[in-house]
Amino acid sequence: MAPGMRVAVCGSGPGGMAIAVHMAATGREATVVDLPEFPSNVAAIAERGGVEVRSGWRASQVVPAAATHDVAAAVTAADLVTISVPAFGHERWVGEVLPSLRADAAVLFMGEGGGALVARQALLEAGRRDVLVGETNCLPLIGRAAGPGVVTGDRKSGGVLLAAIPARRTEELAGLVRDVWPFAELSGSVWETTLVNYDAIDIVPVAVANAATIEGRAGGVLLWGEGATSSVIRLIEALDGELYAVRRALGGQDPRRYRDFLVAQGLAPDAGGLFEVMRSSGIMRSVRPSGSIDDLDARLALEVSWTLALASSLGEAVGVSTPVIDGLIAVSGAMLGRDLRREGRTLATLGLQDRDAEGLRRFAGEGT
Repeated sequence: MAPGMRVAVCGSGPGGMAIAVHMAATGREATVVDLPEFPSNVAAIAERGGVEVRSGWRASQVVPAAATHDVAAAVTAADLVTISVPAFGHERWVGEVLPSLRADAAVLFMGEGGGALVARQALLEAGRRDVLVGETNCLPLIGRAAGPGVVTGDRKSGGVLLAAIPARRTEELAGLVRDVWPFAELSGSVWETTLVNYDAIDIVPVAVANAATIEGRAGGVLLWGEGATSSVIRLIEALDGELYAVRRALGGQDPRRYRDFLVAQGLAPDAGGLFEVMRSSGIMRSVRPSGSIDDLDARLALEVSWTLALASSLGEAVGVSTPVIDGLIAVSGAMLGRDLRREGRTLATLGLQDRDAEGLRRFAGEGT
């Protein structure tokens, strides 16, 4: 179905622009669509007739794509709707997309997991349980904005998990994008795509441990290069261990930990433990903005509120202790002066607060 497949790429950030490039390069008709409050990339793509791609080893090129703020028109025409926005935008985009979504279309959240959980509940409430919906645990690419309508970056080599709700439709969903990202792996359930969140695992511990540097040093910080010392990496391993335990309690069969996924993405060599792998990884050269409480907020609030808060409520529901997760939520909230648990996503906000482990496995497996 790839030739002529119409794809509405919701979200015009670097992830969305790169997704549109990959879709168009495999014969699909890609339309980048965003809300009116995000005009710059949409206007540039529409004027140029596509997304400009830049890289360090070849001349820039414009990959044909349309762009619009007319969500209804783009979604109505689409065979596949991808949504690549921060987790706090999932609810908004589900509300924008659902009224115009065709019964034979599919919705794929790309980036941080959890969006499929929101969408499935909304579809059930609307009596549209047959619509195919799913998500990936991360973007299958590394993209950076390089100007209005311009993106740089490349695809990953692995470490991308994909799952549908209900789980029996995961193969069907994967079939829609297998030629685009053949390295994407079928995951057991959306609980794994939600909990295998690389940013939550490797950013939150480092940001908490290096808060003074992030807040106090103007200009930029090598977040992992100078911030991921041996003690900090032990904190990453402890957080990853708790997330892994929750995944297993929810029926997850994937034995890999963060170290293995870092290697699978092509970001580090497969040599040694997590400390050795991270020290030899390209992320060690990654500079992040620093110099204010806003920069610290950017490193912490999203992942704590929308991933760790949900992981904590899942742990409580399935009987897995999560002291490190709970500690990071409490400390991050105290540092920012906010109740990050209350602000974010939990089983209660998803309407799943009365489910035990079996009920949660059934929701992911059967979609009800």
